[in-house]
Amino acid sequence: MYPAWPQKVSLAIAVPKETKRAVIVVVDDDEAARESFVALLETEGYRVETFASGPGFLEALPSLDADCVLLDVRMPELDGLSVLEELSKADAHPPVILMSANPKTTSPRRARELGTLMVLEKPIEEACLFSAIRMALKAGRDGA
Repeated sequence: MYPAWPQKVSLAIAVPKETKRAVIVVVDDDEAARESFVALLETEGYRVETFASGPGFLEALPSLDADCVLLDVRMPELDGLSVLEELSKADAHPPVILMSANPKTTSPRRARELGTLMVLEKPIEEACLFSAIRMALKAGRDGA
């Protein structure tokens, strides 16, 4: 004979009212690229902030709650490696993924020295992008 099941089962699970969605910052001078990233990333549940220039991003950074940065390499005014160099001077900054239409012209060694996680080639495949973002978010949590 099997033991009797209890008549009442109480299960208390603490569920936060609002789970923080990761904030992905996209820095790219190409408006169409920014709009595409917003559409794609928001569909996956991320919050997205965009900037058309490196200086604009750096100026706003102290007030951002960024969990990951997608940073284009080739931009006017301040290119992605220069932005990364500025970020590397800070005590802490969110994980950065560089994006380049021609990654062979981007020095991977220099990018690593400046703290980027990886360089992705544009156009970026969705699966590759989301894998890179998950890796960056994990690196951010582990580094915090």
